[in-house]
Amino acid sequence: MIKKIIQLFYKKIILPLKEVHAPREEIALGASIGMFWAINPLVGIQMYLVTMTWLIFKFFNIRFNLPIALAMVWITNPLTMPIFYYTFYITGIYFSKLFNVNFVILSFDKFKMVIERTTSLGFIDGIWYWIQFLLDDFGIPALIGGLVWAIPLSILTYPIVFRFITKHRTELAKKEGITLEEWEKKHIHSLKEILQSEILKK
Repeated sequence: MIKKIIQLFYKKIILPLKEVHAPREEIALGASIGMFWAINPLVGIQMYLVTMTWLIFKFFNIRFNLPIALAMVWITNPLTMPIFYYTFYITGIYFSKLFNVNFVILSFDKFKMVIERTTSLGFIDGIWYWIQFLLDDFGIPALIGGLVWAIPLSILTYPIVFRFITKHRTELAKKEGITLEEWEKKHIHSLKEILQSEILKK
């Protein structure tokens, strides 16, 4: 189980971070946005929310790497979902109590059963089943707990990913016998620069 999670994490998140050729700032912001939507109990629509965020940011001329943001959503995948979502739920219960709001606590087994049922259904039926569960039994505490985790984790993601990319690219630059700045000038281009280059070729 743990080995599968590590393999999935490396394939879906670490590998794309190493292979993407985009400015470090755009990668780090993309990872941060993806983390925010991943750490929320919104199974089935997280990728759509990431894409909507990308479109909104683009309108305000703020760029982040969309493929990396979408990759980060895989943090909450079918293998990790029960643990993550139940953590959100329990966190939400705890914070609700601080405001004298009490909810009946569902057992982890009951919650796991709902997750398994959701993932066994087709896409539309699964989404609808999950939404009903959110509204009836799970929703408010899980959403509160998700936000409690999502905000600080998304903020922390930016510097962690930025440093990771910087270290990785520095190592690649050393192999070529050049500086990081020279390596990025040689290999890294923004989407705008790529499009301009293609137009000039024509």
